[in-house]
Amino acid sequence: MQKISLQECSRLALETGRIILQSGSSTNRVELMMHKVCRGFGYEECESFVTPTGIFLSLSDRDEQITTRIQRIENRRIDLGKITQVSGLVNQLMKKDEDQAFWGQSRSERFRDELRRIDAETPYPMWVINLCGGATSGFFCLLFGGSWVEFVVAFIIGIMVSASLKYISRLPVNNFLLNALAAALIVLLAKTFDTWIPYMRLDNIIIGGIMILVPGLSLTNAIRDTMSGDLVSGTARGVEALIITTAIVAGSGAMLKIWDLMGY
Repeated sequence: MQKISLQECSRLALETGRIILQSGSSTNRVELMMHKVCRGFGYEECESFVTPTGIFLSLSDRDEQITTRIQRIENRRIDLGKITQVSGLVNQLMKKDEDQAFWGQSRSERFRDELRRIDAETPYPMWVINLCGGATSGFFCLLFGGSWVEFVVAFIIGIMVSASLKYISRLPVNNFLLNALAAALIVLLAKTFDTWIPYMRLDNIIIGGIMILVPGLSLTNAIRDTMSGDLVSGTARGVEALIITTAIVAGSGAMLKIWDLMGY
């Protein structure tokens, strides 16, 4: 097993944590993966503290040398594929002297290159993301009792909203306004289609579209973090989910009220 420098090990561990935290991982998984990286490179004394917006890592060796690093997390998105790839790479590192054909001469350099490759991977093409957004909206509309006509309308709205989110996110607005604008757009599109197609139940269509915005993963991670003892992260993620839910309600409710005042 290769023993690298203390600073290099802390950099690799912090980079590992950054990638999976930005991809939507729970904080206890981030800490576990960073500790595995440190142990894989021969450093057993490792302490970390992870929040949804930051990583604190302290690493020491038997010579009483200590290094501490902090990483700020600003952008987060859901990418379970990156979490799986990084976790597999870390678990492969823990196999120690196995898989020498994979690691080659320098385990640290190969590990760093693999992290860069995973981090640089682009998400699915926009047409795939938009199509999945439409399918999500349409099938949730059916789940809540919608007809096939309403399914088609919800499917189209889901595609349009998924495509619009890419451009709305470029605006200088915070996460609250982003979700509020997206929810308002869903109601606007549903009301517009209702003027063209009679005898539709708007509640099924609007609910189906809103399901794209529901913070399901944030709520799940909040429960996981709280149950694992990470009370700060669990509370932060829970508040984040609550704020997003409030934004969805505010945006859709405001657009419904505006449409009603217009007399339609």
